[in-house]
Amino acid sequence: MVVNHNKFLGYDKDEEGNLIINKKQAKIVRRIYTDYLDGKGPNRITRELEVEGVPNWNGKSKWYKTSIRKMLSNEKYKGDALLQKTYTVDFLTKKRVENNGEVPQYYVEESHPATIDKEM
Repeated sequence: MVVNHNKFLGYDKDEEGNLIINKKQAKIVRRIYTDYLDGKGPNRITRELEVEGVPNWNGKSKWYKTSIRKMLSNEKYKGDALLQKTYTVDFLTKKRVENNGEVPQYYVEESHPATIDKEM
């Protein structure tokens, strides 16, 4: 099973292509979840990360509230994967679009190591 990890904070891939936890980045992910559960909103979390110079997925210290929101709703951090969120509509151009029910989606539990507890 292939799980996308591009622009995905907290994970790397091993030699076989399996997701493995990036411990330094996973610490940032857990902080974001903890801050949110402690009552901080995406705007405040974004500001605090930038003020402290905390690196995002590409090593820059620029954060976006939309990225924080996506992280907080991403099932991959609890070790699960929703497959076929997008699909290819044109194989020649490799154009992909969001899947709104056009093709089946599959939810796989415990597909890779979790960064956060499922309860989080």
